[in-house]
Amino acid sequence: MALEEYKKIIEEMFSKASSKLPEIKTWNKVYQFKVEDSGEQFYIEIKNGELKVSEGTHPSPIATISAPKEVLNQVLKGELDAMKAFMMRKIKITGNVLDTMNLKKLIDAGIGKI
Repeated sequence: MALEEYKKIIEEMFSKASSKLPEIKTWNKVYQFKVEDSGEQFYIEIKNGELKVSEGTHPSPIATISAPKEVLNQVLKGELDAMKAFMMRKIKITGNVLDTMNLKKLIDAGIGKI
């Protein structure tokens, strides 16, 4: 998946999750993503109820999520649970690991698990 595809999937998830998780409107969070086998990096910024997906590296993300492209694709498509992937060490998280539970809630709501 290229950045534009990630952006589209994440924007759709955010749109669906916003109605299910009203607390998203109060978030001020940045999550950095590193696609290990392609070298791609992007981040998602959620602020004032708005989502921004940008290429590159953010100077101060809450957490950085690193995974191979296949694993990241599976998580974003709902084919692999993010927590399960983390416990299996297919995803690495640095920074505020606990806060990534909010990101998992957003993904789960966006793919219809909530």
